[in-house]
Formats: sequence, C-alpha cells, structure tokens
Amino acid sequence: MNRYIISMIVLLQFIYCKKTEPQKVLNSNNKEISIQNISQKNITDTIHGYFNNDNIIDYIEINTKPSEEKELSIYLGSYQNQFKKIKSITITNDDFSEVENPIENFFVSNGKVGEIIIGSSCCGNFKTTETYNYKYLNNNWFLYKTLVSTVDDDFIPIINLNLNDLSESINGEKSANNKLVYSKEIEDSKSQNLNLFNEKLNLFKKNYLNKTIKNINGIDLDSITELLYFFPLQENNLNNYNDLAFYNMYTKDGSIGSIFLLKEIVNKFPDRIVSYINLGDAYWEFDNQQKAREAYQKYIDLMKIQNKDLNKIPKRVYERSK
Repeated sequence: MNRYIISMIVLLQFIYCKKTEPQKVLNSNNKEISIQNISQKNITDTIHGYFNNDNIIDYIEINTKPSEEKELSIYLGSYQNQFKKIKSITITNDDFSEVENPIENFFVSNGKVGEIIIGSSCCGNFKTTETYNYKYLNNNWFLYKTLVSTVDDDFIPIINLNLNDLSESINGEKSANNKLVYSKEIEDSKSQNLNLFNEKLNLFKKNYLNKTIKNINGIDLDSITELLYFFPLQENNLNNYNDLAFYNMYTKDGSIGSIFLLKEIVNKFPDRIVSYINLGDAYWEFDNQQKAREAYQKYIDLMKIQNKDLNKIPKRVYERSK
C-alpha cells in the first residue's frame, strides 16, 4: 500500500505545489536574475514564471492582508531586467466554493506559458483541490479552466473539469471580446486531444507488442480528464478508451491514470465485464491489493451472472482474489 500513497503524494505535489523554485532564474537572454533583487518588500511568498506570452521571466507577490485575504501583485519583466507592477488582485474565501478554509490553504502556480493558476487545497489524506486557470489575452488574464479534485478512498482523485468562456478576468471584470478566441481555443484543444488519443494508443500498442512499454511515459490525469471532457464515454468509443487504460497501466507511470479512466468506465457501464479485470490489474500494478481483489471479485460475479465461460477466467484472478 505504501507505493500508491507515495505516488499520490507526488501527484498532488505536482498539481498544486509549484511554489518552491530556485533562487536564481534565467531571463530570455539567459542572464541570471536574483529573486532577492526583484523586490525588497516583506512578502509572504514569491512565484515566478512566464505569465504573459513574451517568454520573459515574470513574478507574482503574495501578501497576506490583516483580514482573511490574499493580495496578489503581478509584475511583468522586460528585456532590460526591469519589472513593472501591472495588476493587484484581492482573493478572499468567497472566491472558492469547495475547499474548507481556502485562504489558509491558498496557492498560486505557474502553469503553461501565459497562464496563472490560483487554487486552494485542504485537508488530510482525502483532500479537495480547487483550481482556476487564467489565460493571458489582451493585456489581462481570463478564466479558461476550473477544476475540482477530491481524493477518493483509493487515493485516486475524482475530478470535475469545466472549460470557461474567457469572459471573466482575473480581477473580476467582464469582457465580451474573447468569444472568437474562445471558440478557436476549444476547436484547437479538441483537435489536439483527439490527436493525443490516437498517438498514445498507437504508441502503447506498438511498445506493448515489443515488450518495451515499461520504458515510456503514460498518459497523465490532466490529459485523460480533458479527453473525457471533449469526448465523453459512449458506446462508439468505449473499446478505445478501455484499450487506452489497459496499455497505459503498463507504462512506467500510468497506473493512476488507468485506474481513474477505468473507474469512469465502470461507473457509466457497470456491466462491462472486461473493464473490471483491467481495473483489478491496474490496482495490482499500483500495489493496492485490497481494491484489486474487489475488482477481480466483481469480474467473477459478472462472468457468472452473464453466463460466460468460467474457464476463460485467468488463473491470476483467482490467485489474487484470495
């Protein structure tokens, strides 16, 4: 059981704990900039990254105000190694809906180039994480994606993703000027996700046959979540999703993503027999033997209920179900 707990801790750190960075960073000219020289203010935290689209290092100051609020000050860098404060934002508990004591558990992360991620995560082993992704457009950042993730009793998150229409800015202002950009973003994202799906499935099949699949990276939770958003589970794509989960579990880091996907499959198609043996195998790969036994037993039960040939049940299923 230690393996999946440790893996989950690493996963959650990747999602929301990008605060710690080296004390020196490189600007676009590969010159070192000391973070200590950027600002002499007494601040709670400093996050640096590429927050607009010019590939010059920027930074955000996080100040704790007397009341339960956070003040974010965004500074954009220049080629002259100078930084200009362009925006201040106040974040309160009311800006979150799913997390307990959100300001106490607040974080800012540097996502992709041109993105700012604001979120909160609480509490204990089965914590909930709530994040808001803002994309840089027209000299401001607009809400593009919201995500709520709650760790289930198997330490695999349940994720609710929603893509927003870029109409709300990071400081709460409304804009109707981004509709065309949003439409193009959605179409591009849909196309990219479909290409990713096909590329990964073909790559996994090839490496599985060559017995080299353990050497390649799997498909991550974020990618699977977006795939399901753009292409929801249906009868006509069920086999491909099941195959993706099957192969993904044997990559060097794919167990979590496979369990997440297979749980989505059996939740929507509870009588699909093959998905339960795959789920059991994925849990076994992830060293969660208790959940593996439960999935294997469900597989055996369905084989009996649906009058399938019980001689086709693999020996490993009986051995691991003990």
